[in-house]
Amino acid sequence: MPGDSVISFNAVYSSLSALKNCQSYINTGMDIASNVAFDLVENQEVNTMENVMLEYATMDRQLNHYMQAIEATVNQIKQDTPEVVPDLKVLVKEKFTALESRNSDSDLQRHEKYKHFKEQLKDMRKQCKLSFKNDVFEIRANWVSKETAW
Repeated sequence: MPGDSVISFNAVYSSLSALKNCQSYINTGMDIASNVAFDLVENQEVNTMENVMLEYATMDRQLNHYMQAIEATVNQIKQDTPEVVPDLKVLVKEKFTALESRNSDSDLQRHEKYKHFKEQLKDMRKQCKLSFKNDVFEIRANWVSKETAW
């Protein structure tokens, strides 16, 4: 009968839940990349890890956009209650593409974890420079004291 079509979104909700779990993997990857970069800060070899962090931020943004597209599509279908079940894949792809089209590289620079990473990196670089200066001062002081002892 027209108007009696019922669409079950259980599979969609299950898949969406699995995608949300993927966010924790992305966050873990970002934490690991941060720790590796902080270990490399003394060697000034952190550029690669900064790129890795940006890649994780990109994955996180894409995953969020995809989940937003799914949720918006499901909500739209629930409100419209169409007689014919629409092609969810096409509708989600359209919404996802629209969200992705507004992306910019500056969005990635504003990612919360990336900003935190950059702040920590900046602090660690300051500490390394301070530590290096203290080491140099100590070496000079030891050298001068040895010279005066001769």
